[in-house]
Amino acid sequence: MATDEFMRQQFLTLRDEIRESKARIFWLLIIGMFLVMVSGYLAAEHPSAFANAAIPFLLLGLMLSFISEQNNIARAGRYLRETVEPSIENLVGWEHWLETKPRLREVDHSFVLGFSVLFLVFFAITTSLTLMQLDQRDTHRGYVYAAATAYALGAFCIAIVLWRHWRSSTAPS
Repeated sequence: MATDEFMRQQFLTLRDEIRESKARIFWLLIIGMFLVMVSGYLAAEHPSAFANAAIPFLLLGLMLSFISEQNNIARAGRYLRETVEPSIENLVGWEHWLETKPRLREVDHSFVLGFSVLFLVFFAITTSLTLMQLDQRDTHRGYVYAAATAYALGAFCIAIVLWRHWRSSTAPS
């Protein structure tokens, strides 16, 4: 396969990967909102069950999935900018063009920040509600402490992932 054809195929493959990641993010948000609503309903209908305790973990999973898809998009875009586009002579590629206009990327960063803040707020609310519910039900103190520790570790993990994602996604090229 000639180098030009290889680069073309690479570009098409990465473009498809970016398109698929964007579609997965859309469905992740739709399904995630649905699952959170259903879980909230089940927790309200059946307070003796542990549906409430599972919601914060559901939110953590959704956030990790979202960040993973965002990283797929950023990684593909970076590869296009650093490897594919420089091989094309006398043409400014999409990623290089975007780099010259940082304001056009502000929406992407705001979307990630907004989504993260929204789900962190949901996480904080559901975590506090769960811990209060466990405490009010005269649950053994060990369960309350174990749940609080698990939620704190999950929040710490998300904080590290968000910090690393934010730094890599906003790093200058």
